[in-house]
Amino acid sequence: MPVNQIQLMRFKTDEPVDQIKNRLKKLFKSAGLDIVIQSGDITAIKIHFGEKGNVTHVPAAYVEPIVRMIKSCGARAFLTDTTVLYKSVRQNAIDHLQLAYENGFTYEKVGAPVIIADGIIGRNETEIEVNAPLNKTVSLATELVAANSIIAITHVTGHVSTGLGATIKNLGMGMSSRRGKLAQHSVSKPMIKSNKCTACGACVKWCPANAITIPEKFAIIDQNICIGCGECLTVCRFDAVHFQWNTSNTRLQQQIVEHALGIVRQKSGRIGFLTFLTNMTKDCDCLPGKQVPIAPDIGVLAGFDPVAIDQAVIDLTGQNNTRNIAQLAHPEIDYTVQLEYGEKIGLGCRQYQLTETEF
Repeated sequence: MPVNQIQLMRFKTDEPVDQIKNRLKKLFKSAGLDIVIQSGDITAIKIHFGEKGNVTHVPAAYVEPIVRMIKSCGARAFLTDTTVLYKSVRQNAIDHLQLAYENGFTYEKVGAPVIIADGIIGRNETEIEVNAPLNKTVSLATELVAANSIIAITHVTGHVSTGLGATIKNLGMGMSSRRGKLAQHSVSKPMIKSNKCTACGACVKWCPANAITIPEKFAIIDQNICIGCGECLTVCRFDAVHFQWNTSNTRLQQQIVEHALGIVRQKSGRIGFLTFLTNMTKDCDCLPGKQVPIAPDIGVLAGFDPVAIDQAVIDLTGQNNTRNIAQLAHPEIDYTVQLEYGEKIGLGCRQYQLTETEF
């Protein structure tokens, strides 16, 4: 299937699970995803395992048929994700593994082991040359680089820093080591609105860099220490934290795209994508607790071009609503930066041909 060809399999999450699983196996074959996998491969399935209490991430039941299809190609599969910068059980591989198991991603249920791709604390990394405008090289998780082939499973959501959290973000941020994530986030630093801060201390508690103090009546962020991870924005209940979206957000998205380019180039011809437009929420699966979907289920996209797939995400969610998923989630953010920049530096093409499959 040509790069700009995308297949859409429509379904809703309230349909019978066995029916969805059977259709996913047919989609895998119909979309030609088996082309990227060779007999004898060790194939990585990149996925987000959710957070504690999160129930809207792509469930393990949808991953099991993908494992089966990879094995039918004569390959061995493992599920993987990377550690995170902010305070979370996913900040180290041991607790991250435990969370994955608690959320159903066990060998017994899925048929493949879980391996955290950037090591115990995110330092297992490999430098990949990209020679892009912002980076000569990017730091990616070693086990993703080492894998012979990759199937990237993405859950579409909004995102507090990029507006759209979809395939490009899953590649660029989700496949980077800790150093890579720091390079991306360091261009985007939050600030405190002193007139709204209540000095509750939540941001101090959750800051992974210990960059926040409360010397008097409101918090202060030390810009020299801050890593720009956005955790303070996530936990603040009083709208007291803000970013300068018009500048820093643009650079963050560009950094994500350049890191995505690293893995796509390194896995040229050996990477395919399944992007789920179901249980789409305002914020990404990194948030603990239950989130409420803000858009109706559409289904899953399959293809080989991450830029084209994410453009299709925008178009499809816009057709079913007065606004697309990024506009519904975070209208203040210009999500188009990642699409335009991705096309500009050769990550992919925004033009595509969509085919709906009926199984």
